[in-house]
Amino acid sequence: MDSAEFAVREQGVWAEQSVIGSMLIDPRVVGLVMANLTESDFLLEADRRLFRAFQTRFAANQPIDSVLVCEAVAPGDKELRAYVLQLMDLTPTAANVEAYIELVRENTRMTKGRGIGQEIVDSLTLEDMVRLFQQGLELMSNRGRDDEADMAKAALEFNDFLDHTSDYLPWGFPLLDENLDVSPGMLVVLGGRPSDGKTALALHMAYAQAETKNVGYFTLEDDRNTLFSRLKAAISGVPLRNILRRKLYEQDYRLLADVNDEIVKRRLTIIDAAGMTVNDIITRTHAHKFDVIYVDYLQMVRPSLRGRGTRQDEVADISRSLADMARNSGVVVVALAQLSRPAQKGKREAPLMADLKESGQIEQDANVILFVWREDETDSKTPRHLTLAKNKLGLLGQWGITFNGATQKFLPELTTDRPVAKRKEPEYKPQTFYELPGGEPLPWEEEYDHIGAAPKT
Repeated sequence: MDSAEFAVREQGVWAEQSVIGSMLIDPRVVGLVMANLTESDFLLEADRRLFRAFQTRFAANQPIDSVLVCEAVAPGDKELRAYVLQLMDLTPTAANVEAYIELVRENTRMTKGRGIGQEIVDSLTLEDMVRLFQQGLELMSNRGRDDEADMAKAALEFNDFLDHTSDYLPWGFPLLDENLDVSPGMLVVLGGRPSDGKTALALHMAYAQAETKNVGYFTLEDDRNTLFSRLKAAISGVPLRNILRRKLYEQDYRLLADVNDEIVKRRLTIIDAAGMTVNDIITRTHAHKFDVIYVDYLQMVRPSLRGRGTRQDEVADISRSLADMARNSGVVVVALAQLSRPAQKGKREAPLMADLKESGQIEQDANVILFVWREDETDSKTPRHLTLAKNKLGLLGQWGITFNGATQKFLPELTTDRPVAKRKEPEYKPQTFYELPGGEPLPWEEEYDHIGAAPKT
């Protein structure tokens, strides 16, 4: 251990001893310590044992003093009692306990960070290194627990909230912008069946947001050259088929060149993400400091639970991990998702949240769910619709949406004048009981006249 590391450890030990000493001389600060520290924040085993004793007695609302804590940890242990008396002598006042708590937090991060760094050095596989790097990023981004607020603190935070201009994401559709308020930390799901236009719509939205936000697009299906070609076609108006087949005329080259300056100004990064896990996506998101990320698409993310559950378990784990990432990092996550295929081909009805493929967990995790769909899957020119099926902070809606397949471009004008066949989400009915054949009494009728009545005597 070098001198710098020794100094950090000594400061950490002094801080945690001061925290324990503060609780010993003034039980009134025990609640404050319990709200801000955990057992894993302490380096010394003796301090961890004392913390556990304080925690147990505090949770049980039992009296707390030095004698009772010592007896709870190790009855008759003279060495522990001597250590407790030493801590009480070294801590003249509990008035500075908040400063001691912050020092313990800082030391915990330093100690854990050094440990992760050494594990990275000793890593044998790239996957292990990425996982450890992600742990380090999460550790450094969590600069102290701030997960509660009393009404006074909540009121102050609310006033600060009102003083700041709302920062809701644009979507490239004025009518949708008016009805959909998505802020940092939310999970948005964009669902659709194959060839309905999920990726083209996601590129339209990502490109609009990249004018003011740092956006990452993780593509697990198309390679980034194909994806960029689709974006270039949509912005320039040059047919995608001409670009992919390299059959371009002089006018096409001119159109492509004219939009190049505008495209390169956008803060949009395309990442080939085939084979990535959620942890890989989180690591890359932190490294680039993205404000918004698109995952195209959710069911293709490599599961961390592979081999340890059903396919539904795997997709549920991916969905929960993306939702946790959004909340913990303040990034907006837009996850594309496949829908289950209808029983018959041809005419379609509006999709439901129950159609999200392979997991009902997606429906629970998402703050917002959008669907893009065609009325007839056998006709590429059939009318398309955009359905806002879940919106925790606002109203739901359904609009007609215009798509030019040749250029992969959605027009920003949404319409509401198209009649659409609607479906209802499945209803879950309570169990119904019927009389037994032959007029036999139901089992509980022998004991009770009716529900809630006293037993027969």
